[in-house]
Amino acid sequence: MSSPYDPIDATLGPAGAELPPWQRRVLIYLRGLAGFLLVKTVYSWTLICGVWDGDTSRFEGLSMAAQAAVIWAAIMNPVAAIGLWLGASWGVVLWLVTAMVQIVINASAPEGVGRLFILAAVETVLVAVYAFLTYKAARESED
Repeated sequence: MSSPYDPIDATLGPAGAELPPWQRRVLIYLRGLAGFLLVKTVYSWTLICGVWDGDTSRFEGLSMAAQAAVIWAAIMNPVAAIGLWLGASWGVVLWLVTAMVQIVINASAPEGVGRLFILAAVETVLVAVYAFLTYKAARESED
């Protein structure tokens, strides 16, 4: 006997259940965000490993704060991406914590950060979009 309940999608409800429009948009946004985090992870690791750098590594030339932000992103982003793809609440929490740490590190020591500061600004916009989508999804479930 087969059960429609899938423990991986426990936060999304029973398998095959139709989601309301705003909740579906939140799920699609989280999955797109997971893809963005994976691309960002690849960028972080190429920076750490010195891919395309030649004799001198750009990573070694970064400030300690920038190096910390890159290492934090390289380790935490793929884990958060998995949780976001699954639609799990722990993935969202981990992504929000990771984004907050990167924003604080980049804002407190902007010297030598360069493109990482732009990524922090993008993260801020992504958090704002997530807040808007979850607000609309919550309002939808109230109705």
